[in-house]
Amino acid sequence: MAGRVHYVDNGMKGRPFRTNPKLIRSGLASDEFGEMTPVLFRNRLCLLGSANARAEANPCGNRCLWVEDVATGNVISTFAEGYGLGSAFVDGNTFYAFAIPNDSRGAQRIDCFKTTDLHSWECHTVLEALKGEELFNESVCAADGRYVMAYESRDAYYPPFTIYFAESTDLVAWRRIPGCVYGTDRYTACPTIRYVRGTYYMLYLEHLKPRWWFETFLTRSRDLVHWEQSPRNPVLDPEGVEDINTSDVDIMEYSDRHRGPCVRVYYATGDQRTWGTVTWAEFEGTLEQFFNWYYPRQPSHGSV
Repeated sequence: MAGRVHYVDNGMKGRPFRTNPKLIRSGLASDEFGEMTPVLFRNRLCLLGSANARAEANPCGNRCLWVEDVATGNVISTFAEGYGLGSAFVDGNTFYAFAIPNDSRGAQRIDCFKTTDLHSWECHTVLEALKGEELFNESVCAADGRYVMAYESRDAYYPPFTIYFAESTDLVAWRRIPGCVYGTDRYTACPTIRYVRGTYYMLYLEHLKPRWWFETFLTRSRDLVHWEQSPRNPVLDPEGVEDINTSDVDIMEYSDRHRGPCVRVYYATGDQRTWGTVTWAEFEGTLEQFFNWYYPRQPSHGSV
């Protein structure tokens, strides 16, 4: 076992978000990892994290991915040395981790690491950059007989950053979905995509120019072409020690034995330049109820 993830009290415990009084901050934060995804794997709540090289529980001395047992804070697996911007997806008894080699400057491919035991990992390249393109964050969901990936791209066609989509039937072989792109006119980064009752919901980062200020927004679509922003955006906006940033969001529903269904929302804070931490907030209810809060009316095909 590599060690434990260190969390500190950031003084924000119990503080709700401005647009959702039921989304309550945890008050705990860590600076030992960045991009992350909470998942249930073999009935255990786990957190895939993109570990910093200097983190005490990171044995690599380099960027890598790790899996944390959320109940104990113990790191139960480290792998993918040199990778970052990681996200996770669990299908049955198989854990999939998607990430890019190199760092936040972008990469020429997205790789997938898969395992059934969190010890032995297979690596596959699942998406390669087009000419003049750089790849960044990615997120995967299951949707009616297929899997869909939303991924962040920087290319010559649109302002950085833009979100594209790919699909797969086995989580290893992926193809881009033609004509599906989001954010062609502005900065849209760090996507997290989920699929609930025929609708795709995507959380992503907006840069509120001209300020140096970053908030997480929510949009939805039935076809990955026409999108409708939530009238209650932003989902996450920074306050106090969170500085100017609530980015790199990821989300999952789990069952708490005392409270019932809960949604845990992880996100990063900081100044988007020199420092950052990861923290989380919780919403008591299902993932569907969480998304419905931000949309008082039924989905439509209206574009943003």
